Amino acid sequence: MRVINSDEARVWNASVRPLVDEALRCYNVGAVRAAIAATWVAVTTDLIEKIAMLADDGDRRAVEFRRKVDQARLQGVTPAGAKAMQRVEDDVLGVAEELELFDSVGRLDLNRIREDRNLCVHPSLRHLGELYDPRPETARAHLGVALSTVLTLPPTQGRRMLNAFTIALLSPIYALSAAHLEKTFFDQVHTATRRNIVQIAAKHALCELAVPEGSDLTPASLADRMAEALTVFAARDRALARDIVRELIPRFRAQDGEVHLRVLVRLGAEDFWWETLDEAMMQQIAAHIEALPGGDDLTFPQDSLAVLALAGADECRRRMPSLAARFSLLPDWVKAQVVALRPSRHFVDTVIDLVKSAPSYRAAEDIGQRVVLPHGQYLTAPDLSRLLTAWADNRQCREAGKMPGIAVDLVTETRHLGDARREAWGSFLTDVRSALTDTDDDEYRSRYGYHGAEDALSS
Repeated sequence: MRVINSDEARVWNASVRPLVDEALRCYNVGAVRAAIAATWVAVTTDLIEKIAMLADDGDRRAVEFRRKVDQARLQGVTPAGAKAMQRVEDDVLGVAEELELFDSVGRLDLNRIREDRNLCVHPSLRHLGELYDPRPETARAHLGVALSTVLTLPPTQGRRMLNAFTIALLSPIYALSAAHLEKTFFDQVHTATRRNIVQIAAKHALCELAVPEGSDLTPASLADRMAEALTVFAARDRALARDIVRELIPRFRAQDGEVHLRVLVRLGAEDFWWETLDEAMMQQIAAHIEALPGGDDLTFPQDSLAVLALAGADECRRRMPSLAARFSLLPDWVKAQVVALRPSRHFVDTVIDLVKSAPSYRAAEDIGQRVVLPHGQYLTAPDLSRLLTAWADNRQCREAGKMPGIAVDLVTETRHLGDARREAWGSFLTDVRSALTDTDDDEYRSRYGYHGAEDALSS
């Protein structure tokens, strides 16, 4: 059976790819012994080069190993050189494991390739001189192990990657994209290291561990970053994230109510987190929500706003129905702050109501900038029609100084609707211009005729 494996294209070392291709071609034509031998050659070549790279970084054990390689190469293609390189080959798996290029299980798997390679190229090793006749499935399995354990991964060491992950999230200029987190700390690390990285992220996110000395971050702010990373990793391996979080729930349970609420804000939109909570913990979180402090006519606690914003998250709203009920009782000025924190499809009706009831020019501008524009991506054509109707009907929105510019931005934010938005915008332009017929001020008519939105829609 032909091997078709996308991992072949992901072989990390360009100089090793021809060796992997050779092993594949041998397998595909039925040369099983040659395929196994070529696989082992690819593994040893890859490991020797990776250890040499670690030696460049100053790792003492890697430097010592590279010295032996160099001494063997100095002897050239001679019997003595062959024996010296054989000793290097005998040591390579042990040294690579010491350097954390793979774990003990990986070493066992790779050693099976080595043993079968010896049987393939040294038939006299078998009792009574019988030829070793490996099955095609054996060659295929060995190639799969080589690719997944060594060949597709960079020379990353376990502890070094753990430190690199923590340092990256502690950086004063932290701005890691999801793609970078996935590629650097998930895709290109070994299984054991990957689990340890996810575990570090989860421990900080749920328990707000102490920040390493020298950092200006607080435990809570580092936990926020770690929760972002945990969410990215969970998108790749939901079961792994869920199992690790479940192990930490007893420690999370022992935290105080403020930590519980901050964790709710960080992970409340994630189903894998909710699945780890038992009924007692769910009731405790519900009690925290019920006890959220409110505010007077001028202020509202920021922490309470962040929790209430979870009413926009489908998973959180399903698990905690009381959250949506609490949100519905808020005054409009608080609702505007809440929906601005976590834009979502669920808040679209609230956004339209806020536009409809905006009480002043300044309030209309604030709602337009902080609430309407972030929700543009969630609008359907009927939603846009209702929103623009509310806008045109409310003079505080229609004739606020910044609203024509905000309308131009909304055209961009609703580009996903394509031509479906033209009818809504056409009706809006007709309505706002009709409302200006009672003024003779040409400048005023020009400014609030929303010509910029019309031009943006045309272009």
